This record gives sequence, C-alpha cells and structure tokens, in this order.
Amino acid sequence: MSRSRWRDVLADDLRAMGLPAAWRPRYRITHRLAFFVYLLRRAESRRGANGILARAGYAVARWRYERYAERMGIDIPLGVFGPGLSIAHRGTIVVNGETRVGRNCRVHPGLVIGGDKGRSPVIGDDVFLGPNVSIIGGVSIGEGAVIAAHALVIRDVPPGALALAPAADVRPGAGGSWVMSRGALGPRVRFDEEEVHA
Repeated sequence: MSRSRWRDVLADDLRAMGLPAAWRPRYRITHRLAFFVYLLRRAESRRGANGILARAGYAVARWRYERYAERMGIDIPLGVFGPGLSIAHRGTIVVNGETRVGRNCRVHPGLVIGGDKGRSPVIGDDVFLGPNVSIIGGVSIGEGAVIAAHALVIRDVPPGALALAPAADVRPGAGGSWVMSRGALGPRVRFDEEEVHA
C-alpha cells in the first residue's frame, strides 16, 4: 500500500469514527480507538515491503499494533477490513484472519467473526454489526445489512436486510418460583430461622 493510499484509508476511517480526516497526534490519548485503527493501517501499509530496512519497519509497526491490540482486547488481523472501519466502543472484538469485510463497516464490542470447516464470512459494504454479534462459517452478508445486538448469523443475509436476535421468552408470573425451583440461586441454607440462598 502506498503512502498516499494509506493516508486516504486512514482518513476514511477517521471520518467514519466522526473525527476530522487528518490524523492528529493527540488522538493517541484522546481517542484510543482512533489510535488503534491508526496502528492497524500503519502495519497494513508496511506489509509486503521490500528491502531489509522496509521489512524491519514492518516488523516494528506490526509489533506496536499487536501490543496495543492485546491491551485493547481487540483481535483484528491485518488486511481484513476495507476503508471506513468504525469501532464504536472499547471491548472485546475477535475476527478470523480469512474474513473479508467491505468499506464503511461499523462494529461494536463483543463481536466474534469466525470460520467453520475452512470457510470464513464475507461481509459487504456499509454493514452495521451490533454489540455481541457472532458470525460463524462461510456466510455472506450483503451490502447495507444491519446485524442487530446479540444475533447469531449462520446463514446468508441479503443486501439491506435486518438480522435480529431471538426475543426473550417472557413468562408472566413464573419468575421467582421458576428460578427457586431449579436452584439457580445456589444451595439453600438456614440462617436465623429464615431460608436464604448462599
């Protein structure tokens, strides 16, 4: 990736995160996720470099990125996301290295994108991935799709579709007795002639 291309991709990422397109050194402190994306794009730009100094520069950039990614709890391999990556909040994000994600993708904490049986997801442009979403296997998510919070995606999602997680199964009036009858609050003990749970 050329230096001008790297700057363009970083500018797209910053705009997607609601920041001015020009990188500012203060983002290292004030916008940690922007700094994470900066390190990601910098390592990507130096990958495949020729010459001993260029390869050493890549090794340093990758080491800085991986160290910071580990500290942030984010595992995004190089070359997976297209320009316009927007990470909403800090939190655990795990992505398979064989996954391909298009432009302008917004991701939230708790995201897991994993392969299954040697096949990995392909995600289109302008996709929203909500909190605690899991995308597993060789599925395809179309352009402009919205994957809502807590959804488990194991089948293809067409372009512009909304994928929702199953709603909670509400059983009125059964709450306390259902939990108590199954011992979900732990073993029962006696304390001062009252029954309490440990």
